[in-house]
Amino acid sequence: MATIQQILNDVDLRYRNTFTVDQKLVWYNEEVRELFEILEIDSEPYAFVTVEGENFYPFPPDFDVQKIKTVTFQIDGSHDPKWEQIDFYRNDDTIVPSLKPWWTIISDTFYLHVHPQVPGDRTVYIYCDKEPKEVTSVADTSEIPKKYQEILKLGILKRIAMARKDVTMYNNYSGDYEQKIADILWEKKMKEPEWTTPLDVNPKVGDFWYGWMPGWRG
Repeated sequence: MATIQQILNDVDLRYRNTFTVDQKLVWYNEEVRELFEILEIDSEPYAFVTVEGENFYPFPPDFDVQKIKTVTFQIDGSHDPKWEQIDFYRNDDTIVPSLKPWWTIISDTFYLHVHPQVPGDRTVYIYCDKEPKEVTSVADTSEIPKKYQEILKLGILKRIAMARKDVTMYNNYSGDYEQKIADILWEKKMKEPEWTTPLDVNPKVGDFWYGWMPGWRG
């Protein structure tokens, strides 16, 4: 991974400027926050393996359940395993699916429902939103993946051009920046779906049951 200094060195080679390192660090941090949001850069998923018949799985210390984005469950135990995205239900919902896998949080513990019981030796991946750290030193390592660092540099360059009121260079950098963003988002959209089974956003009434679940209050 590149250091902040290496990224800023390349920026300065492309567009000479007299702005201080501290000012460019401000622009770097602003650009990183935008890219994390636009490109949906996630942290490495947290994974655990199920135990047969066990529904509750504790999180590691300092795990922020508020940042959970997606959960996938290994739906078979073959040599070529497949995963599917599973739904979240609040533990005070009065309607939950009886046959489909789902998950919730109970007392800061992960609860997994699989009918008729949770099978053993299945992997669960929990994907979380990642918040970039504020960098204050050029010696720090950039959190932006290498494949996105060209976009990061263009973002800093257009901010410099804007500060200098250099309309021509701003338009050039901004055009390249937006095109690369559009290309990446289109590439993501065109890829094969990550999940083997699409989520049913309008499930049939027959797939649900009314009654007990952990934390249910009728």
